[in-house]
Amino acid sequence: MRIDYEINNNQLDFYRTKGYLVCRDIFSSEGIKNIIQWTHEIENLPETKGKWMKYYDPSLTNPSKKLLTRIENFFGFHKNFKDFFNSKKILNLISKLHGSEIVLFKDKINLKPPGSKGYKAHQDATIWENMYGIKSFISMAVSLDFANLENGCIEVVENKHKEGLLSSSWKEIPKNVEVKLNWTTIQTSPGDVIFFGDYTPHRSADNFSDKSRRLIFLTYNNLSEGDHRQRHFKDKRKNYPPNIEREKGKEYKFHV
Repeated sequence: MRIDYEINNNQLDFYRTKGYLVCRDIFSSEGIKNIIQWTHEIENLPETKGKWMKYYDPSLTNPSKKLLTRIENFFGFHKNFKDFFNSKKILNLISKLHGSEIVLFKDKINLKPPGSKGYKAHQDATIWENMYGIKSFISMAVSLDFANLENGCIEVVENKHKEGLLSSSWKEIPKNVEVKLNWTTIQTSPGDVIFFGDYTPHRSADNFSDKSRRLIFLTYNNLSEGDHRQRHFKDKRKNYPPNIEREKGKEYKFHV
């Protein structure tokens, strides 16, 4: 499965100016079908301690029901997925936007089925700023479903990625700041890709529709700053483990 796509100078300027970029024609129709199938296979992996990390949350409409909302650290356990997203063509696209060679830092699928909560307004840098000595990150979000405001599509704020943190470290953007920001809604179709940096403010609403809104998030840092993926997931597993690895009676706090 080939990728014949080049980032042009107009797109590069847009990303550098706005802090994000939407690309709607990176993948072929066959490629999109394959990515959706691989994701379905990853969703159906059994909960297994010490491997992929599956997270469940109570439904907003039926709290007694647990929903699979997020999967992390799956990249090394699905060969087709890994080989495709580790291809030189994909890595070169991201490297061009980021301005340097990159290496994978974090892999995550946000499933957001009906009844699941959204993500409050935040910047990824509130958690990652200077983590492991890394100066900046870029994320690639691949849409697997039709996404709109009803099922919680991504919303971003343009031109704010060069102003530093809009919140305290490890915190969401305060409501009194959030309401003053000019939010841009990004509706997507399967296969659409959103690129954004770690200082780009973004959010998504709760999903009270009857449609899922799945997004693959692959986050990268400068190759020159080292490969910290295994270290990151070791720390994540200790501080906020998947449900199957949690100690009974112990409280765990999710950070944005």
